[in-house]
Amino acid sequence: MTDYPAHDCDFCPGTVEAFYTHHEPLKVSGTLVLIEGFTIGKCNRCGHRYFPAEVLKRAEQVAQDTAKASHSETVPIVAA
Repeated sequence: MTDYPAHDCDFCPGTVEAFYTHHEPLKVSGTLVLIEGFTIGKCNRCGHRYFPAEVLKRAEQVAQDTAKASHSETVPIVAA
């Protein structure tokens, strides 16, 4: 787990703190990517998530080429 500096949230009076992800969904280029084992920022008040650049770059690579993923899972979808 890398350090993530605490800072003020851009959307509310809360504080963004380090948050270790177990299964954090991220939609990249129309593809749902689950982020596992990374440290991201998460507001302690509104819950807004902040992703470091290296996490976003890895997610974009996986969205473009799923063979680069560590593993894949089936995700059930409920539609209205």
